Amino acid sequence: MTEPVKKRILLVDEDDGLKRSCSDVLTGAGYRVDLASNGMEAYGKLQEASFDLVITGMKLPGLDGIGLYLDTLKIYSNMREKFLFMENDPCADDPLAVFPPDEKHLVKPFNIFELLKKVETLTGVNLSAFLMKYRNLGANRRSDKRFCWTEDLRLSENSRLFRPFTHTMDVSKRGLRIRYMGSPVRPDSVVKVQIKYLKVSCKVRVVWSRALSEMESASGLFLSEPVPAASLFMVTQGRRPFIPPLVSGA
Repeated sequence: MTEPVKKRILLVDEDDGLKRSCSDVLTGAGYRVDLASNGMEAYGKLQEASFDLVITGMKLPGLDGIGLYLDTLKIYSNMREKFLFMENDPCADDPLAVFPPDEKHLVKPFNIFELLKKVETLTGVNLSAFLMKYRNLGANRRSDKRFCWTEDLRLSENSRLFRPFTHTMDVSKRGLRIRYMGSPVRPDSVVKVQIKYLKVSCKVRVVWSRALSEMESASGLFLSEPVPAASLFMVTQGRRPFIPPLVSGA
């Protein structure tokens, strides 16, 4: 019996660790995976072979993710629905007008379950059996609507001021994404946050953390008490979101 042809994915990002991890999982799920480190390399591969899906980072050396998408559509219009974007910050000032729908975005850091669910939808391959081993990975991801919004906050551990220059990146009813100076806070730590404008002062659990640069880090927090509904209303109605550049200039 002839073995079915594997769907082919082009994975584009300058983070070799991310590419290796995603490639291993996607290969295990039955896909054929090609790798590229920048937009121009990926564009060359797209001219040499046919791909069922392109998974690309947004910030790439030279030709970025949006540039790769638009240049590809100039000669391969059939690829319009075959791009999945990995974003570092959904609140950044990207040209959203040319983006495909939201289901074609992944916000870093993402877990394997999220990646596989997106890829399953976009390639039409049933991964239900393979997904069983990752079914619990989505338990800590926020299901509430997130609002891109920046506000200074105090982050403390054991009643001591902790992490200078800390501010929110986005906010939801039960969670925050924050950015701060220094190395990443250890996941599963329990700390306290105070955000005067949101009327939030409670303990939080650090769900994930990662370095943004040599100087800055980001973390996802789960709140022990929900953000008051009135505060979320003020975020959506009374203040315009603003995300400052990273201290590193990235």
